[in-house]
Amino acid sequence: MTKTNNLKWTEGNAKLLKTSGESYRVLGFGLPADMTFEGGNTCPGANACRGVCYAKQGRYLMANVRDARLHNFNASRDVESFVSGAIADLSRYAKRYNVVRLHDSGDFFSQDYLDAWKAIACAFPAIIFYAYTKSLHLDLFTDKPANLRLVQSLGGKYDNQVNLSAPHSRIFSTDADMVSAGYIDGNVSDIPAIEGAINIGLVYHRNRKLTEAQSNYFR
Repeated sequence: MTKTNNLKWTEGNAKLLKTSGESYRVLGFGLPADMTFEGGNTCPGANACRGVCYAKQGRYLMANVRDARLHNFNASRDVESFVSGAIADLSRYAKRYNVVRLHDSGDFFSQDYLDAWKAIACAFPAIIFYAYTKSLHLDLFTDKPANLRLVQSLGGKYDNQVNLSAPHSRIFSTDADMVSAGYIDGNVSDIPAIEGAINIGLVYHRNRKLTEAQSNYFR
């Protein structure tokens, strides 16, 4: 976890390292997962994923990881300051990274926060920004710059608003289910999301076993 004057960014995430082997140098930015605050939640579209969320397991429970994401959330509440701070940070990172992964934990929790990232991405047209999101109730695509790649993530409250002709992802119980449904494997690396693949599959391989109800839901 690297601290700058304003925000905390992630370098060295295992999945991001696999992705970076393909000429993508990825910097990460995260928020607390599924944290309720006055007026909202950091994962407003979460539904079945709450019970199996990877960002509530393992290293995400470590104090330094938790505190870094809380720091980012607190900074994001003042949108104007957040935008200027992120731009200042990324100006220093721009020569070392050409991709920014948003929200390995957390999500777009308000329209103002989403619009802040649209503005930040506009300031760095040579950097690809990407995120999986269940916040499908927000206006994702108006004024979205081409270098901000949003993958609609099924399995949330707002699945009825997904556009299946645009990039989207589904969680599957098994690799066989994913392949038979015609989805590209997004588990090994995030290259499909970075490059704008339409059908991205994510197979659940975590410590918490799926209940029968969860398995049926994802199927």
